[in-house]
Amino acid sequence: FGDHMPLYREEDLFSRTGHLIRRSTICGWLSSLAVLAKPLYHRMKYLVLQSKVIHTDDTKIKMLQPLKCAEAKFWPYLGDWEHPYVVYDFTIDRSRAGPQKFLSDYQGYLQADAYAGYDCVLGPGKAQEVACWIHTRRYWHELQEYDMSRANIALGYIARLTQIESELRVRYPLENRQGRRDFTAIAAMRKKLATPILHEFGNWLQELFESRKVLPKSLTAKALGYTMNQWQALCRYVEQGYLSMDNNSAERAVKTPAIGRKNYLFVGSEEAGRNAGVFYTLVGSAKRNGVEPYAWLKEVFQSLPSLRDSDAFKQSQEDGLVVSGELDRWLPDRWLEAHPKYRWTIDVFRGRECSQKERAKRNHCSSIERLKKKRG
Repeated sequence: FGDHMPLYREEDLFSRTGHLIRRSTICGWLSSLAVLAKPLYHRMKYLVLQSKVIHTDDTKIKMLQPLKCAEAKFWPYLGDWEHPYVVYDFTIDRSRAGPQKFLSDYQGYLQADAYAGYDCVLGPGKAQEVACWIHTRRYWHELQEYDMSRANIALGYIARLTQIESELRVRYPLENRQGRRDFTAIAAMRKKLATPILHEFGNWLQELFESRKVLPKSLTAKALGYTMNQWQALCRYVEQGYLSMDNNSAERAVKTPAIGRKNYLFVGSEEAGRNAGVFYTLVGSAKRNGVEPYAWLKEVFQSLPSLRDSDAFKQSQEDGLVVSGELDRWLPDRWLEAHPKYRWTIDVFRGRECSQKERAKRNHCSSIERLKKKRG
């Protein structure tokens, strides 16, 4: 599940090393390991639900059924910097029942796309919606070919907001791998710099709507309608420094099962899909915390059998939420504190490369701006 390798390829790999291990045997092992890891999975789920903000998205996966395949879903739920885990839920369809069951008692911020299925967990006394500016930007970007003037105005406002976030990332960088920053200072700067732009952008949208110069079924009306319908949720990110103006973290999380499905194509049953969700949770949470997955999982699976009589295992079987902290020493971030030599070094190198590319891009843009001013 970390390397997106179907079982028949593992069968070939073992065969090349002189060991004939059939895929049916490997499948049985995976099923047993998923049952063993369920309490740790449910502990991560409980902790993610304590987050101040949760990012989520969904991606499809085919599930084998008689006569034809059903289109099932994986839903990643990402916790905040204090609960840095990504929990993958599996459902047999994209109905609201999935988010409603997972987020039934959640009352923090929920950052997601504009899918109507989330409406059942949003509102007074429930979660507060935070929309994604990247989704909004796509509508106006698609409009450029048909209504360049209006599209460029909207994209200009969004670019100014994005530039503010870029400057804040430089001024207030991450303090640790889990994403802690100076959130108070970030909220103050957003209120000072971003709020006037949002007010100006909102007035422009309202004037465009009231002008009645937009054809009802045009792409302009589509972009305008989406933005205005999501406006309150789009502006909500300025309320807290730990909120984001985009949902990119969840978008990245859905890539893992999306890449996997290109290799193994489908899951064999609902149980297999739920088991896959457990493994994606383990591997995804390890990578998110910079933990080398193999070293961590090896110790996890060696240690969990001795805890079968613990309260954590009992709670996992009863209602699916593990309140007990007996398994916390095996959470990836806690485990890494006790085993720092197993930090995932390749991920550190990739992070440095991304930072270098971002700095080079900023320097290039600054050079172009200076050249324009000089010529002007």
